[in-house]
Amino acid sequence: MLGVAAAAAGLAVATRVSVKPYVVYHDGANVEFTPESTGTHRLARLGPWNLGERLSLTDEKPRDKRLNLYVVIPGAQYRSSAHPEYDHNLVVNKYTIDGKPREWDIFWCLQLDPSLHTDMRSEHDLLVAAHQTFRPAESLAVQDFPASVTMKERLSVSKVDDLKRFRRKDGSLPRLLIVPAQLAVRATAEQKPIGPPPAQ
Repeated sequence: MLGVAAAAAGLAVATRVSVKPYVVYHDGANVEFTPESTGTHRLARLGPWNLGERLSLTDEKPRDKRLNLYVVIPGAQYRSSAHPEYDHNLVVNKYTIDGKPREWDIFWCLQLDPSLHTDMRSEHDLLVAAHQTFRPAESLAVQDFPASVTMKERLSVSKVDDLKRFRRKDGSLPRLLIVPAQLAVRATAEQKPIGPPPAQ
């Protein structure tokens, strides 16, 4: 019995999903985001990047009480020479102050306007860009949108006509498209001192 219990415990440890803390932006400042285990062993992923262990399927619908983790594509914060199509910034709308993990809804922030700057670091910047509009040139193809790969994978947008549901009444499109990823994670987001600790 003890051998079976020990083997089961070892298996639980071996299959436990662990995602290291990573840096996100809050109003331009660095915040350490530390995902917590949820027991589902299912990761929220963007290409080669892991954002944390997902909540259960029944809990992944966005909820007002949750905090927001924005994945901004493209971005300059996290880059991969092997997968540049997934380069992104990570932005949170709040940080935690009590050390207790909170639940976070994940949102894709997809750049449509090629002239929009790509280093947004605050929720305010994201919301402003999402409310601004532009009219894409008739010659613009889906692959010309900066976030085209993620748009195809996550929103099934393979041609410009697939964006009809996001157009304004005047036919314009948002410069930045913010859509729920239908993913949620549990984590802390804490302000950390930058640089070496002060001398004693």
